[in-house]
Amino acid sequence: MVQGKPLRHTAIRIFGSAILCLGLVSSIHATPFRLLAIGDSLTEEYRFETLFSAPDSDFLVANTKNWVELLHAHRPTLFTMGGYEPSLGNYFDFRNAGYEYNYGVPGFKAERWDEVLYREYSIIDLLDPENSLALSTKEELRGDLASVDAVLIFVGGNDLSLTNDEIKNNEIKVFIGRIHDYVRNNAPPNLPIIISTVPDIGATPDEQISDPTTAAAARQRVAILNSNIANFSSRQDTYIARIDAITDFIFDTEPIHLNGTEFSYPPDPENPPLTFFCKLGFHPASAGQALIANEILKAINQFATTPIPLFTNREILSDIIGQNPEQPYLDYAGGAGSMLDNPDGDALPNLIEFLLATNPTQSNAGFTFLPGGGAKFTPSSTAQRFADLTVLQSETLANDWIPVPESNIQTLTDGSTKIIPSSQKLFYKFQATPKP
Repeated sequence: MVQGKPLRHTAIRIFGSAILCLGLVSSIHATPFRLLAIGDSLTEEYRFETLFSAPDSDFLVANTKNWVELLHAHRPTLFTMGGYEPSLGNYFDFRNAGYEYNYGVPGFKAERWDEVLYREYSIIDLLDPENSLALSTKEELRGDLASVDAVLIFVGGNDLSLTNDEIKNNEIKVFIGRIHDYVRNNAPPNLPIIISTVPDIGATPDEQISDPTTAAAARQRVAILNSNIANFSSRQDTYIARIDAITDFIFDTEPIHLNGTEFSYPPDPENPPLTFFCKLGFHPASAGQALIANEILKAINQFATTPIPLFTNREILSDIIGQNPEQPYLDYAGGAGSMLDNPDGDALPNLIEFLLATNPTQSNAGFTFLPGGGAKFTPSSTAQRFADLTVLQSETLANDWIPVPESNIQTLTDGSTKIIPSSQKLFYKFQATPKP
């Protein structure tokens, strides 16, 4: 905590304070959690999906990663999906290549997975290469169920209808339920099963609906489906990964940003790091896939012996896509120095000036004093994407600082915040904390 000189106004004294909490993921040594995934192109490693995961300038080398690759790269001692086969054709089933327990097959629908798992294959069927691959996939998957700590069922996006096709969408839940039953009936007793909700493809540039009324109806339709899928949590040892939370985030966050670092919604042929979708506009790029990984980890951490740390926004920005997580502050501060600096000597460190949208090189009071001992300040909604701004109060200036109660804070129509004093003599100070 950094404190400056107090500013005096009747009984109110104001301090500037900035707290930097930039926590890092600690190193934890444990047996890696083993996950088997049944999925589609959102689950297959992007290394093998260069049609959209690689830039036009180097179309054979992916410059984006999916959640499977990110967890292996950044949580290698805590998470695994088995051994890795780097070359296409190393498996004699639909996996083709990649991690041993990753049954992510591009283009597969929940309906297709249901067919693969439940069909009884005859000798005549096996004369067809597709059916031969299907049987091999079924047998390999069934054999792997005894080797893992949980199974993830991550399907349905390819089946989804945004138009008024309720029958088709209702079938998704049925197929997911049948896939769940197949795993339960062929896996060791009490093996945890994670079911993902269905990502709303209407959030993607490729499937975006321009008419607001139609778009709202489609979104509601998908929300109802996911609410029904979430009810699978009532089944034995079954958990839900809320993948729809990511598409809700895309719908509701304008512009799309992580801690104030903004992402472009339209895709780019080069897949630069600050685009949220890969080229072609359907699959999330690395940052979005990291958020998907977090939803899967939230489900895993409900039962795993050793919790796996989620990706913080700062980790996503710095370690995954190679950006400076401080950039929103740096763009504001220019040459004014670090977040803790106070070049104008006004008791407000630069980070607090940023959150108040004031000039760090010109003295500012921070508060406007009101009759009756109250105070008012105007926070920057844009800057608060980067850090949280809190007002603390004290009666003695000792170690009794506490946040101003919510009941004593009013947000006014002009965007300013009013503090209503709860006693005749109070001291206030700002506290700023960068988001993790």
